[in-house]
Amino acid sequence: MTVGFGVIGSGYMGRTYAAGLSLGQVPGGRLVAVAGGRRADGVAREFGVTAAATIGEVLERSDVDAVIIATPHTTHLPIARAAAGAGKHVYTEKPMAVSVEDCDAMIAACRAAGVQLTVNKVLRFREAPRAAKRLIDEGEIGDVRFIQSRGSWTSFFLQDVVDEAGRVIVPAKPWAMDPAEGSQFLDWGVHACDVLRWFTGSEAVLAFARYRTFGTAPPADLSAMVEYEFSSGVLAQVLMTYELPEPGIEPADAVFVSGSRGMIDCDQYGRVRLGRGGGWELIAEQPAFDFLRDYLDPNRLLAFSAQVQDFAEAVETGRAPAVTGADGRAAVGMVAAADRSAATGEAVRLAMATMTATQ
Repeated sequence: MTVGFGVIGSGYMGRTYAAGLSLGQVPGGRLVAVAGGRRADGVAREFGVTAAATIGEVLERSDVDAVIIATPHTTHLPIARAAAGAGKHVYTEKPMAVSVEDCDAMIAACRAAGVQLTVNKVLRFREAPRAAKRLIDEGEIGDVRFIQSRGSWTSFFLQDVVDEAGRVIVPAKPWAMDPAEGSQFLDWGVHACDVLRWFTGSEAVLAFARYRTFGTAPPADLSAMVEYEFSSGVLAQVLMTYELPEPGIEPADAVFVSGSRGMIDCDQYGRVRLGRGGGWELIAEQPAFDFLRDYLDPNRLLAFSAQVQDFAEAVETGRAPAVTGADGRAAVGMVAAADRSAATGEAVRLAMATMTATQ
């Protein structure tokens, strides 16, 4: 038996999940219907499934076992509540929600309904970060001491990405600049925060952050420098910016980990190198892809599909998914602490969460 999925949202990420389910990358799942957004009819037609007129129609279908929520951040809670109320398992895009309180409400709704809940943490399923995690777990660099995480680009998606013929490849996401949808650090930073928790195996206990826009200020800050201290003693620094001058820097999304006996240099979309003793060794190299102009490249889809497959197996067997609602909540909590610090200019202490929560 395969799990029937309804995809809610038809933009960049909705089409991403629809493609992975339709191209055979999720053996335990099948795409049933698409709803939500002005592109829903086109995405459904592209992959040969039903375009539902409303989200409610998707939730009423007996052949839909789970939904994938790929809509703006503020909609995640109400859609998740509705899905759980209809007995559908819930996979939601990042960030899980715009506040810790909303995350708690999502967890409570799914627990009460007896359905599974997971949150996109795609870097846990991508080849390069997984290779770095293996090195850490196998003790190749000794005890982790410092981590630097960087997400650095030359612009934000305020305009459509078009091809040579003027056709829209990736639609703009101006809605992400609405303060109600959270800070820009929420939009990207939950990925960085989750990787820090995953690599350290511990929780953040202290945050200090500064946000800024150096050019013409939009409604949301485009640059952030955030420092975290973890319960394990690890110190971490996160840089996010969409304001690099051309030509930018490669890799744009990278993590550097320093341990007591070695170092890891991880391009999260490319090479992983181990530095130890006499020099550097190439450990892994992920196949390259263009996440803008060819975002349905199977090499890009694989990690998303792997998490959907894990979720399908969790639904079928009743085990917890690899990424739980507690994981999604913890990342949002780390961002919330950074937001408060950036607003007040003071360090913010975080309440310790648990790495073993199952919902």
